[in-house]
Amino acid sequence: YFIRQLRCAGRVVEPLSDFHKDEVRDIGRDLGLPVDLVERQPFPGPGLAIRILCAEEPYIEKDYSETQVIAKVIVDFHNKLLKNHALINRVIGSTTEAEQKELKRISSIDKVQATVLPLRSVGVQGDKRTYSYVVGLSSSSEPNWNDLIFLAKLIPRILHNVNRVCYVFGGPVQYQITDITHTTLNKYVLEQLREADAIGNEIIIQAGLHRVISQMPIVLIPVHFDRDPTNRTPSCCRSIVLRPFLTNDFMTGVPVIPGSLQLPTQVLHNIVHEISKLDGISRVLYDLTSKPPGTTEWE
Repeated sequence: YFIRQLRCAGRVVEPLSDFHKDEVRDIGRDLGLPVDLVERQPFPGPGLAIRILCAEEPYIEKDYSETQVIAKVIVDFHNKLLKNHALINRVIGSTTEAEQKELKRISSIDKVQATVLPLRSVGVQGDKRTYSYVVGLSSSSEPNWNDLIFLAKLIPRILHNVNRVCYVFGGPVQYQITDITHTTLNKYVLEQLREADAIGNEIIIQAGLHRVISQMPIVLIPVHFDRDPTNRTPSCCRSIVLRPFLTNDFMTGVPVIPGSLQLPTQVLHNIVHEISKLDGISRVLYDLTSKPPGTTEWE
């Protein structure tokens, strides 16, 4: 608030405010700044706290249950087609024959589960920003990342109320998520994200990947997985989302594919393993969403 007042009074000097991230790097190179400084990971202008999704209650609209069912139909398309599921036409009507063939192949080979997370994540649908659901994909074994990228492109096109698709590490998500961990900006929550962010960035720097990954936001979300609803265990943990991103201009972009030169699988698993050891962290997710429909940041 104080900074906004100073800005309105013309007392804040922001020589780079009109430039995008790639343009700032170009200016840095032209000025002869050290490579390590120019190529460092972009830091969010409002501060790291912008990467914490605060919430007091789950985001569950009237369409939540139907969205959950259709997401499951998409990832289990082969079986649902054989059984002529009541909502199968929602998928068929939004996909081409080639895409349906690919869905049959993926759902016949990969046992992927889909879970709608009751969060509002920012995305771009049409010419405006929207805030809506996240779909989490999970599996019992190492996934085929190219197949997951295909699903991540298809799901928001079929379900316009979904902005993002993520992979959830740690095995299949068994229980539907119907509540969240009450989250506000406090010292404990901020420290959780700081620690996760430090771990992720240190590992990619050590691997020499910070110059090939355009940006890797690390986000804290108020989701506690693996709680059996019959036990009524309160939601008290949170989860971390990794968002390794490739772009030329930061206007559009794609997720880094795990196993590629930009992010070897071993490096990714190392990040997931180390962050998972943090106190109060339920699971680690990997954002598979292109821009659009997702934005680079989550807020």
